[in-house]
Amino acid sequence: MSKDPIQQAEKVVREVHDSAGKITQPVLKRYPLLFTFLILFGVSATMNGFKILVEDIPIFNEHPAYMMFTGIIVLLFTGKLYKSLDKTK
Repeated sequence: MSKDPIQQAEKVVREVHDSAGKITQPVLKRYPLLFTFLILFGVSATMNGFKILVEDIPIFNEHPAYMMFTGIIVLLFTGKLYKSLDKTK
């Protein structure tokens, strides 16, 4: 029987993360402030870009409650997906 593709992807990502961690940890320890600023810049640029993208969608611009409702639905779906994937363990 073949393995679950999500489990296979998780295994690959975990292996890449572990092998990359051996290289990146010494650099992160030497330059923590630099990487903190880079991470903060990346997060803020992503959030600002998403805000600009959403402002161009007329329905969300005219009715912000739809955006909130969409966000709640996505969070509920994510929670259900997490629970259903957790049950298969």
